[in-house]
Amino acid sequence: MKYAIFLIGLLLSGCAPSIRQGARTLNDVPAIGTSSNPATKPAAGIPEMWWKEFNDAGLDRLVESALSNNPGLEEAKDRLEAAQAAVDETGGSLYPHVDSVGSFRRQRLSRNGNNTIYNGKTATIANVFPLFVNYDLDLWNRNGEIVSAAFASEKASEAGYRQSALMLSSSVIKTYFALNTARNLAEIQADIVRLTDEKNALLNAAYQSGIKPRGFSVASRADLFASKAALATLHQRQETLDFALLELVGRTPEKEIQTASASIPERFGIPERIDLDLVSKRPDIQAAIWNVRKASHLEKAAKDSFYPNINLFALAGFNSIGISDLLGPGGATYAYGPAIDLPIFEGGALEGRLHEKEASYDQAVHAYNRILLAAVRQIADALSAMRYSREKLEERSASLESRRTAAEIAESGFRSGISGRLPSLEAEISLDREKMKKMEENLNWIYSITDAATALGGGFGRWPS
Repeated sequence: MKYAIFLIGLLLSGCAPSIRQGARTLNDVPAIGTSSNPATKPAAGIPEMWWKEFNDAGLDRLVESALSNNPGLEEAKDRLEAAQAAVDETGGSLYPHVDSVGSFRRQRLSRNGNNTIYNGKTATIANVFPLFVNYDLDLWNRNGEIVSAAFASEKASEAGYRQSALMLSSSVIKTYFALNTARNLAEIQADIVRLTDEKNALLNAAYQSGIKPRGFSVASRADLFASKAALATLHQRQETLDFALLELVGRTPEKEIQTASASIPERFGIPERIDLDLVSKRPDIQAAIWNVRKASHLEKAAKDSFYPNINLFALAGFNSIGISDLLGPGGATYAYGPAIDLPIFEGGALEGRLHEKEASYDQAVHAYNRILLAAVRQIADALSAMRYSREKLEERSASLESRRTAAEIAESGFRSGISGRLPSLEAEISLDREKMKKMEENLNWIYSITDAATALGGGFGRWPS
C-alpha cells in the first residue's frame, strides 16, 4: 500500500509546476563611513533607550508614558498577539486531532431501506463516538510550510511593534523639544514686543517734537504689529504642540516641564561603518525580511497542493436505531482507514492560487528592496543633516556672541550718555532675534540627532527585552 501511494504521487508529480526563479533580494548596499563627520563620535551602536543621554527626567517620563499608554502602540501590540495566536492555531495541524462526537435524531426510514424491521418506520438513530482520531500525514510538508508562514508573520508583527515604538519615541522626543523651544521663543518674542513698543514710543515722541520725520514712527508702528503677530503665532504653535504631545503620550502632558536640565551632546555616537549588517537590524527591515520568508513558505505550500495527500482516521463508539439498544452488546462499532486526496482536475484553482502566491512573494521581495534602499538614503540624509546642522549651530553661536557684544556696547554708550536710548533698543531687539535663531538651530540639531538615531534603529532591535 505504501509503495502504491508513492507511485501515485510520482505519477502525479508530472502535473506539478516547476521551480521558478522569483524576484531577488538585494544582498549588498554601499557602506557609509562616518569617521570624517565632525558631528559624530565612534560608538558600537545605538543604545537601548538612547534618549536618556539627554539626562532629562521629564523627557524620560514622557517617553515611558507613551510606550505604556499610546493607543497606536497598543494596537500594534494587539496585532502581535493575534499573530502569536495564529501560530498556535496553525501548529495544531501538525498533530493528530482527537475528538468525541455524538448525535441523536428522529428519522423516517424508507420502506426500501436496508434496516429490515425498521423500514418504513420512524425511529431514533443514535451515534456516540467517544474516540474520533483524525491525522493528516502531510506527506509533502504543506501544513509545515503554512505553520512556518504563520511563524514568519508573527516575527514580522513583532518587528512592526518595535517599529511603531521607534517612531513613537522619535515623535515624542521631537514634540517635547519643539514644545519647550516654542515656550522659550514666546518669552523672548514677548520681550521683543516690549522693546519694540518702547522704541515706537521714542520715535513717536521724536516725530511729535520735530526731531524725526513721520516715516520712522510709521515703520516702527508696523514693526510693533508684526512683533505681536509673531508672538500670537508662537502661542498658537505652543498650544498645537501641547495637544500633539497629549495624543502621543496618551494623557495630559506635564505643562511645566522645561529642558533646562537637558544635556544636548555636541557630538553623537554613531558606528564608524554602516553596512548591510547594521542597516538590517532596523525593525522595518526585519519586518520586510520576515514578510519575504512568509511569502516564500506560502508559495511552497501552494506548490505542495498539487501533490496527493493522505489523511488517516479512526473511530470507536456506539450506534443504534433505537436508544434502548445503544449501549448493548451489539451496539459497539469502529472504523479506520486512510482517505486519499488526489488533485486531478481543479478547474485552474490550484494554478491560480500558486500564481497568486508567486506574485505575493515577488511583491514582498520588491518591498524589502525598496525599504532597504530607502533606509540607506534615510541614514545618509540624517548624517548629512547632522554635519551641516552642527556647522550652522556653531556659526549661529558665533553670531550670537557678536550680537551680545554689540548690545553691551550700545547699552554702555547709552548709560555713559554718548548715545541715545534708540540704538540700545535696536541692539537689544537684534540680540533677542539672534537668540531665537540660535534656539531654532539648536532644535534642528536635536532633530538631526533624533533622525540619525531613528534611521539606525533607535535601540529597538531587541525591545521589549
